[in-house]
Amino acid sequence: MADGATNCPEISLASQGESLRNKEHLQKAPLDAVVVCGMGPVKLQDVQGSERLYPLQPYNRPNAIAAKLLASNNITDLVITSGTKTARHDKKDLTDVEQRELATSEGKLLADTYDRARGKGVTSEGGERADQIIEIDSSAKTTFDNIIQALNLLDQRAGGYWSGNLAVLSADFHGPRIKEILTAFGIKNSRVLSAEKVLIHYGYRGDRLYPAGDFGYGKSYEEFEEDVYRGQPAGLENLQDNPSYVTFELAKIQSNRRLQEIATNLKAYYAKKNIPLPQAYEEIPLEYNDQFDYEFLRSHLLQIQFSKHGYNGEEYKGEDGVKHYRELAAMVGKETEAFLQPAPSL
Repeated sequence: MADGATNCPEISLASQGESLRNKEHLQKAPLDAVVVCGMGPVKLQDVQGSERLYPLQPYNRPNAIAAKLLASNNITDLVITSGTKTARHDKKDLTDVEQRELATSEGKLLADTYDRARGKGVTSEGGERADQIIEIDSSAKTTFDNIIQALNLLDQRAGGYWSGNLAVLSADFHGPRIKEILTAFGIKNSRVLSAEKVLIHYGYRGDRLYPAGDFGYGKSYEEFEEDVYRGQPAGLENLQDNPSYVTFELAKIQSNRRLQEIATNLKAYYAKKNIPLPQAYEEIPLEYNDQFDYEFLRSHLLQIQFSKHGYNGEEYKGEDGVKHYRELAAMVGKETEAFLQPAPSL
């Protein structure tokens, strides 16, 4: 990777999805859009003499470079780097780096890393293409929100409702939860892509994707990753059996048709599991009705208080549970490899 000459300006959803740079008609790719998940909290390396944003947290860099590879190799027609400001500092006297952390969203950090990515797998022509097809979302606060805010942006660009092919790109550990979200939301023509598998496909060495030794968290990367994996099963289980873990997020969906579609699919998802649902789900029409008061529905969804529980069931408990979750992550990796070999296909 090498520094580019320009920083990526931030783009908000309020600007109706105005692009980073002027877009021109480009050859159609197998994916219409890729959402790149930011990993928080935002922590930056102290690279003296540089105004660029160098991520310390180990997953942002691979996610951003993998997105650049997909964009520059004509695998997607749009990249959305996603994530809000997540740094937190309680002390009064902040270093320059800490001040920049507070001012930087995950989406902007990903975009800056994406902008600097050069070399392996990125030709000059491909890099120019990648520069034309990136958008920044700095509003998403959760993984649910990465998807929701990306769909908001895409729906705005489409003039109301977007129906293209979507992929969500993130680290291996994140894959099973994202895949379950797409299933629960009923989002058709969608897939999850492993950033690690994308990098390896384009020639990166798998044993050099992440830092060696203590990289600034007081532990080795291997210890860091093990802690990350231990925390994932609880999130997956909450999605599967706890509607209040996700229901309030639906109020952020801007398109009425999109809200109807996702809420209805989520209702069916929980009904199939015999999971009791909040009263708000009873208000959802059986099918889209442009006469229905969707703002009324949003107001009720917002009243659902977020809750999260520890491990309830047996499937993800203990070492066997973490092992099972790793197996699910490996499946996402295999699906990514299949998508990229021998050529992208849906």
